[in-house]
Amino acid sequence: MTLQQIIYAVKVAETKSINKAAAELYVSQPALSDAIGRLEKEINASIFTRSNKGIEITPEGEEFLYFARQIVNLQKSIYQRFL
Repeated sequence: MTLQQIIYAVKVAETKSINKAAAELYVSQPALSDAIGRLEKEINASIFTRSNKGIEITPEGEEFLYFARQIVNLQKSIYQRFL
């Protein structure tokens, strides 16, 4: 699991769309989907369910994102303080 994958998951959750998240992150939709898929495989849990209406966060995803948001916020704090 990489920090980048965590950032991607948080952004997908925020936008509720892989397409919108990809645009905001300046990555291609296939690259973002692949990164999320690899993350889900690594943690052995589905973070999102996908449909033609967008994404939904799973109960396991809610738990994962609780911690992921903390990591992203800490990363932002480090950048603000030291860069």
